[in-house]
Amino acid sequence: MKIDLLIQNGMIIDGTGNPEYKADVALADDRIVEVAPKITAEAQTVINAEGLAISPGFIDVHSHDDGYVLNKPSCDPKLLQGVTTQVIGNCGFSLGPLPADSQTYLDKVKMMMGGGDMPAELQKASSFGDYLDVLESRPLGVNLVPLVGHATIRIAAMGWDNRAPTLDELEAMQGLTEEAMSVGAAGMSSGLIYVPAAFAASAELSALAEVVGRYQGLYATHMRSEGNRQMEAIEEALNIAKAGRTPLHIAHHKIAGRANWGMSEQTLARFERARAEEGQEVTCDQYPYLAGSSYLAACLPPAFASGGPDVWGPKLQDSDVRRQVQNDIENDVGFPGDNLIRSGGFENIFISFTSKFPKFSGRSIADIAAASRKSAYQVFFELLSAEKMDIGMVVFMMQDEDVQRIMQHRLTMIGSDGIPSLTGGRFHPRFTGTFPRVLGRFARDNGVLSLPEAVRKMTSLPANTFRLTSRGLLKEGFFADLVIFDPATVIDQGNYQHPDLPPLGIIHVICNGKPAVTSGEITGRMSGRLLRRNA
Repeated sequence: MKIDLLIQNGMIIDGTGNPEYKADVALADDRIVEVAPKITAEAQTVINAEGLAISPGFIDVHSHDDGYVLNKPSCDPKLLQGVTTQVIGNCGFSLGPLPADSQTYLDKVKMMMGGGDMPAELQKASSFGDYLDVLESRPLGVNLVPLVGHATIRIAAMGWDNRAPTLDELEAMQGLTEEAMSVGAAGMSSGLIYVPAAFAASAELSALAEVVGRYQGLYATHMRSEGNRQMEAIEEALNIAKAGRTPLHIAHHKIAGRANWGMSEQTLARFERARAEEGQEVTCDQYPYLAGSSYLAACLPPAFASGGPDVWGPKLQDSDVRRQVQNDIENDVGFPGDNLIRSGGFENIFISFTSKFPKFSGRSIADIAAASRKSAYQVFFELLSAEKMDIGMVVFMMQDEDVQRIMQHRLTMIGSDGIPSLTGGRFHPRFTGTFPRVLGRFARDNGVLSLPEAVRKMTSLPANTFRLTSRGLLKEGFFADLVIFDPATVIDQGNYQHPDLPPLGIIHVICNGKPAVTSGEITGRMSGRLLRRNA
């Protein structure tokens, strides 16, 4: 038997959650061909993994690298964490199907997807299939699993309007959803705190979920609330998935806002009850940090943000408008979901990336206001007026107990939710550190998880949830996506002031049988693939 790569003497953590064991692993082409206590066949390349763990490649189920992979296709920050597969198209936004005015749409959403200029061939693409063809025509450093975004579908059919779709518009949205599913989308995502998805009623989402269900896809949702109204948001999500006969996946599950801390006991119990008593498939993902991240405009009341930044940006120049928006925020008016300023406070909202105000990066709005002798609201409005959608924030809003409880639950997998930046400034360290952080800080150092269980949450659980064939286990016949790491040293280094520091302890990464990271260094091998549903 021809063996391309032989890994010897490693501790196998196979992705099942079962205890580790010592064995050799042999790879040929893009597959694992043998796992045995001792393999003596000759190989082109041999890696001695004595003292190291060998696991399946990690699967980042919540990525926003849609645009990043077109600008930085090697995806170095993910490979250096051991990620070999990531799910894109999350929180309701994807890069297809594009509306007629594609350039305007791309300009508005690029901050959430990695910034930078999109390639010319993408701007000419219209359907979701066109977008997947663009991805497939380009070299990729990691495997990509595409979701189609509900907000993107809505914008393509009816723009950014704050209203229900007409019957013709809803049929157009269903047609766009069907086209996306037919060419290989794994499912549909939604982001119900963001404009214009915040304007969508449950009936609209259910109508699209029915299309997704016919293709056996899943519904992945950033729910309408992760704070005060979370329990009713969960019920809405369950009902949408039930109407569509789709599995439900809750994105970046968290308990936001001090007043809600401890609610994870209720949310997780509801997920279990839905599975046990109602027969619904429910899962969730989580990033292992106390702060979230988004663009600053997510703090605006959705009704005010109707029409998009080209509409609300000029309005914020008016002092009377500012007073009204401030009043709505203070009195929680016009927020069907979460009011991030009320739940977090300006002292907990830090500016991340911004091109026009680099000196503010890494500082809280409260701190900027005190230093400039302005009110926090004045700073907030000035930043938004100048940057519109091109300014990011990090928001501290969770507590350790909820993070640990959610992480320990059997239905929780790991997702970075990392928003990359090509425009300078700081970003959330989850983009560079999520997976080593779970392995090092939570599993090894704090005992929140066993190491095999941590790996299961990064491998077989997401592979099963997103229906990835022959991935997620270290098993003969499966694709050769592997990570070799040092359990004693693996750790994240990035923090909120220096998020770009790479992790430690990820020694080798193999994607589809090809070395992507060797001795901690990127090789430049572009062996990733687009994983269409049922491919």
